Amino acid sequence: MIRNFKPNTYHHIFNRGCFKQNVFRKKKDYETFLDILKYYLRYPGLSPLSKLSNLKLNKADRRTAKPYHLITFCLMPNHFHFLLLQKEKSPTLSDFMKKISITYAMYFQQQYQHSGALFQGKFKRVKVFDDEQLLYLTKYIHLNPVKITEGSDPSVYPYSSLADYLLLNKAEKDWLDSKTILKKFYPKSLNPQQKYLSFILDTKDASPTILKDSTLE
Repeated sequence: MIRNFKPNTYHHIFNRGCFKQNVFRKKKDYETFLDILKYYLRYPGLSPLSKLSNLKLNKADRRTAKPYHLITFCLMPNHFHFLLLQKEKSPTLSDFMKKISITYAMYFQQQYQHSGALFQGKFKRVKVFDDEQLLYLTKYIHLNPVKITEGSDPSVYPYSSLADYLLLNKAEKDWLDSKTILKKFYPKSLNPQQKYLSFILDTKDASPTILKDSTLE
């Protein structure tokens, strides 16, 4: 099936391990996946890597135009979530996800002598149709870590974009676009980070109907 990613459209993309197995077993796995993620966001025109040692390139090698923007992400032990904007016509998010899956599977196979499929088929994607759905998807994605430890603070989870939204990370990620969401809170607040956090933690405002068929369950 051909997946149509039109320019200037948002998509919730997610996948999990085959038979729900963990695809991230230790800290190094999460960090390697994030390195792969930012590599293909920075260098969208390059082919899938043959060696992980090539993950670092010079800034001069980066393509100026970005065909897709990463808005939100969260990595969980057996699955991941991305909220992405397809900005230009090509390369498409299908190309992007193929590169990530191939490169990380290569790493995982080498690390754990794993054979067979790593992910549960092709990635799943849901097109976002309006701002309300967009906002609640970021909330859903950023609250995923609470599923591991009920009542935990999602802002301290190291493998999601929430800490970047709240300016808790010292190093700004040039490959993450948090401004797209935060600017929607700016007209209503001089502190959009705090306003966004309040939105995230508001348990009375879950709006599950908006997220119907948009999430991984």
